[in-house]
Parts: sequence; structure tokens; C-alpha cells
Amino acid sequence: MQEDYFSFTNRLFDPSKIYEKPEVLKGIRVLDISHMIYGPNTAKILAQFGAEVIKVELPFYGDYWRTATYWGKFWKHSNPLWHFINHSKYFITIDVKKPKGRELILKLAKISDVFIENFAPGTVEAWGIGYSQVSKINPKIIYVSLSTFGQFGPLKFQPGWDLIAQGVSGWMSVTGYPEIDSHYKIPDYLGDFYPSHFAVLLILAALFYRQKTGKGQYIDLSQAEVLMRSLYHFTYETVTGKELGRTGNFDPTMVPSGIFKTSDGKFIALAIATDEQFEAFCKAMGRVDLFKNDRFRNVLSRLKPENAKELCEITKELISSKTAFEIIDLAKKYGFSASEVMDDVKICNDEWRRQRGSVVHFKDEMYGEFVLAGPIVMLSKTPGRIKWLSRPLGYHNRYVFMKLLGLSEREIKQLEKEGVIGYWDNRVGLKPPIGYDIEKDPVFNYKIDKEREKL
Repeated sequence: MQEDYFSFTNRLFDPSKIYEKPEVLKGIRVLDISHMIYGPNTAKILAQFGAEVIKVELPFYGDYWRTATYWGKFWKHSNPLWHFINHSKYFITIDVKKPKGRELILKLAKISDVFIENFAPGTVEAWGIGYSQVSKINPKIIYVSLSTFGQFGPLKFQPGWDLIAQGVSGWMSVTGYPEIDSHYKIPDYLGDFYPSHFAVLLILAALFYRQKTGKGQYIDLSQAEVLMRSLYHFTYETVTGKELGRTGNFDPTMVPSGIFKTSDGKFIALAIATDEQFEAFCKAMGRVDLFKNDRFRNVLSRLKPENAKELCEITKELISSKTAFEIIDLAKKYGFSASEVMDDVKICNDEWRRQRGSVVHFKDEMYGEFVLAGPIVMLSKTPGRIKWLSRPLGYHNRYVFMKLLGLSEREIKQLEKEGVIGYWDNRVGLKPPIGYDIEKDPVFNYKIDKEREKL
């Protein structure tokens, strides 16, 4: 019976069939004027599930993140992290500070379903494209303002980034070890990526409300408040009168747990939650005597601080006597929870992730093969997908302005002349990859010959 079930799920979620299935958000247009990570990643997730996302950048300069690559490392004149955050979008440029630029934004907002921005509170309102202005021309718009501290309240004008949000949310107060007087930043901008998923949830909820009522609404999302929602420490303190404190790699709800080094220099994550799992672990490691010890026999006894500390030290010695492969093999055989701590190279080549479409080796027409994360969830009927990698600055100008707004060749050339729209300058991160003939690109040169014939 189980074999039939897993054959069924394999067919249901087969990654090779993704592009044969419809997209759940097809027909939803998103105007993404955000920058860096927080806003763009929100829009990217919507794009993965079929939304038409139009990303707006400043002519000649682009989004800051195009050139903000780790350690100055670029790939084919592009920032690899930029592709990760901005694939499957349409890329246009508009200088919103110019009157004609503002007009273009409002025209696009009028025909859009969702508007995303993450500038300092009050900025877009001052530009004339805030919610109060956009909602007048499009009452059905779902307008999303993403910031660190929110659009109202005493901290609304305080600048913020991922690191600031981690600090004020309380996240960093619980990182590190109790015996070390230091806190640690959680790396790789989790304070941006994590709240962006909440933003998607709220956008979908607002779209559902609009479907029922025909009304749009304004979403004000503070990333610091989102991060705080994943912490229960302040609740724990109000109930017990004690701080939960910093626990390092130890899980205060299960013992033994933590990150342990193996005999071959690798690291294993171990989490023993139940008495049954602990018994299995003891048998696997040849230490049944530990399970028979009254101090370790049940969960509550193991969770006493003095017992937990001793058991984790014993576990450290046991793990260090075996290789990572041996530990994982024993975990499978005896039924306790353990996994190897994987690095970037192993994740990229991990067969489990490849088979599920979690890591995708995507072949792009402009950039070639690129490895990146697939959609975060599996939908059997409307799965998410990657359509293309990011594109050079202003790449979709002609396509969007002609197809959606009906601009003529003459109007586009005039806007270019006035600096309202534009393309890349000769800077890495903005321009096409080396060796790519942009003059022969049919999308970049959308209708260029036919339009020129009319002039």
C-alpha cells in the first residue's frame, strides 16, 4: 500500500512535468519598485508562481544589489545573488523623480494588481506614487510597503536593514553561548528573506479578500515585527519569571542535541526528542547503560540542566569516535534523528534536493547554466517554476512600454533622450554577459524594425 502511495506522490509532484502545468498566479500583475532583498524577494516568489512581475529600476544605475556582490565576485558581468533574488521578472527603468517618470509609474499601477515598495516610510508618497495617490486611480490595488519599523509609530523614520531588524526584534539576543558575553548576527540576510515570505502570505490573503469584495487594501509590514513573531522568549519570561537565555547549538526542549564533530572532521546535527529515540541512539552507540540510568531514562530527567550538560558531553565523545557516514548510517538503521551539516558544494550536488526540484540546474538563453533554489513548496496542480534569470538594466523597456502602455517608437526615443528611461552603462552587474550579442536579442529589440519603418 505504501509503495502505491509513494508511486502516486512521485507522479503527482514530478519536477519534469512542471512546465506542462498551469500557473496559479497567471493574470496577476505586480509592479515591483523595491530594491535590495526584502522587497525583490517578495516579488520573486510571486513570479515563481505565475505573476507577471515588472521590476522598476533607476536608469543607468539600477538596483544597488546589482553591484553589491559578496567579496566583489561577479559571474558573466552579473551578480550571482541578483539572479537568485530577481529571476523570472521583467526589467524596466524609470526615473520617478521626473514628472514623466511619475506618469509612467501611475499608468503601470493603474493596470496592476499588486504594488511593492520598500523605501523609507513617506518616500514614495513624496514622489507622488504612494498608496493615497495610487489607490485613487486603482482602488483595487494591493499596495505593499515593506520596512524595518513600519509606516506608523515612534520608530517609523529610523533607518533599517537586515542587521538592525535582527537586533531590535530580539533575534540576536538569543544567539551565541551562555558562557560567552557576545551576540551573533544570523548570516546571509535571513532578516530580509524570512519576512519576505510573510509578505507573500499577506498579499495572497489580500488578493483573496479582493476576490470576495472587489476591494484592494494597504499592507504595512515591519520586518522587525515579523522576526519577533518567531521568538517566544518574552512569553516564557512572563510565565516563569526567568530568561530563557542563550543556548548555543543546544535545543532546550530535547537532550541530547547539538552540533558534534565526527572522527573524519565533519559535523553532525543530532536531535533526540523522545525516550524511544534516545533508547535507539544508545543501542546504536553501544551505550544501553545510559538509557538504563535513572538520570537519563526519560525526557524530563534528561532536561535537568546538570544532566543535560553531562549527557551532551558524553554524546560529544561518542560522535567523535565515528565518521559522519557511520553516524548517518546508524541513524537510518536504528531510527534516531541525525544529519550531516552540509556546505554549499554538497547542497548544490545533493541528490535529494535535485530530485525534489529544491535545487535547480537551470539553463538560461542569455547566461547559460546556473544553479539556484526552486520554489519553496510543492503544488500538485499549479507548481512554481523558474522562467528566466535576471536581465540587464532596462532589458524589457521596449516590450513593456509598447505592449502594456502602447507607447510608440518616437515616444520611447523621446523618453530616452530626456533620461526618463534608459539602459546600462559600462559597469559590471548592469550590462549583458560577455560575448552576448544584444543587438540580435528579439525581446530587447521588441518591434524595433517595424516601428522604425513608421518613422
